[in-house]
Amino acid sequence: MRDVMKKVWTVVSLVTLFAAIYHAAPFIGLPDRLIIGMFILSPFLVVYMAYVILKYGKPSAYTFDERWYEDK
Repeated sequence: MRDVMKKVWTVVSLVTLFAAIYHAAPFIGLPDRLIIGMFILSPFLVVYMAYVILKYGKPSAYTFDERWYEDK
């Protein structure tokens, strides 16, 4: 189970890094074709990340009424 959670964090980290690079791309001088390619690829990465989180993520042990904010 621990390896699966590593996969979730790896996917979330890589997609977040991709998004940060995409947003910084015009300022760091990446070519327009690469930026457009990243734009086209980004929805697929987000959908894949959501799939991995929903399939392998660990649900909270608390309900919304018990703990309305849970970020550790």
